[in-house]
Amino acid sequence: MNTRDAGSATKAEEVSGTYDPLDPVVKQNPYPYYAKLRRDEPVKWLEGLKAFSVARYDDIDVVLKDSEIYSSAEFWPALLGEYDPYPNDPPFISMDPPGHTHLRKLANKAFMPSRINLLRERALAIANELFDDIVKKHGPEGEFDFAWDFAALFPVTVFAEVLGIPTTRRAEFKVWVDDIIAAANRASYGPERLAQIRKSSDTAKAFFEELYDERVNNLGDDIISTLITAEVDGERLSRSEVLSTAILLLIGGVETTTNILGNTFLELHRHPEVYDRVRSDPSLIPALLEEVLRFNPSVHIIFRNTTRDTELAGVKIPKGSAVMPLVACANRDETKFSDPETFNIDRKIDFPLMTFGQGPHFCIGNYLMRMETRAAMEVAMQRFEILMPVSSDNVEWIDSYFARGPHHLTVRYKVRNP
Repeated sequence: MNTRDAGSATKAEEVSGTYDPLDPVVKQNPYPYYAKLRRDEPVKWLEGLKAFSVARYDDIDVVLKDSEIYSSAEFWPALLGEYDPYPNDPPFISMDPPGHTHLRKLANKAFMPSRINLLRERALAIANELFDDIVKKHGPEGEFDFAWDFAALFPVTVFAEVLGIPTTRRAEFKVWVDDIIAAANRASYGPERLAQIRKSSDTAKAFFEELYDERVNNLGDDIISTLITAEVDGERLSRSEVLSTAILLLIGGVETTTNILGNTFLELHRHPEVYDRVRSDPSLIPALLEEVLRFNPSVHIIFRNTTRDTELAGVKIPKGSAVMPLVACANRDETKFSDPETFNIDRKIDFPLMTFGQGPHFCIGNYLMRMETRAAMEVAMQRFEILMPVSSDNVEWIDSYFARGPHHLTVRYKVRNP
């Protein structure tokens, strides 16, 4: 089934002005600007961010795979600045080989598919518990904020299970993540907001330090214990490496899952015939999620810095420049995806999506996120006769220029009769 995103411009010729990810108009619907970039300015200097954007699939593939020229070392410091909980011990996402390779191999021990599969039944149970709470609060039919009452709580509750801690602190996790990610926009904030970001950064750091110290003498089957005991060629992660990795996993795992769940329901509202198909045949849920990951992903921009003068798509890029691969733009590249502006869950994917990156930094948590979102969608389709956003127009998006998901999403619902 092929359906276009009703009511929104998707083509380069349908927009005026220039691409600026800080512009609220662009933020509301960046996709026609992406099309214009691919056509006219595949590598573009963005004055507001002092960085070069990269729009085409093949060029982004080069940037993500060539760590000798396009380094990840400045990624985390540039993103979080002084609000990084562990500024002296960057996570492996902000390292280049060979140091990155060492940490990645150790961290992989915690994210093997066999371990993630063991969490599936608990993820299904958590989704059911959250929907039980919603129905108890609002009755068998009505409205609720899907973004906050379900999508925000679901991944933090799963993450609490992964950490092996009580879920009573799950709401704090979401606040920490939102605030720490918001540090990317720190230049535009006043003292009050910056103080809140500092508080969340310090509180998250203290929480994980306390958890580490408790776990090191009481090992279990949770992710912190796995990181503590993981060993490759006789080497283990240091305390600070475990802690910076845990913070990274919290930020990456919570925000991306929350956003992709919200984006999925937005696309189902925009494409009701797809919603009807998936409701009738839940086996289509994996295909639905893969198309959302391509068509409207939760991360749009990632970051690199050049280690020497170079050239990309005919544009000279000086040493030390910030480079921003627009991975969401690459997912609609006309040279890789047939009819890319069409939402099509029957699509045959011939090229890897850029949603989780490529090369040495391919997202370590992608299997967990796919498992979580599939479990959530299966339970939602099973539990509700109706579960649909009231509107998909004029969405209030999260406060981020590099991540994308609804900040609030009011949905209508009706419980399915037993």
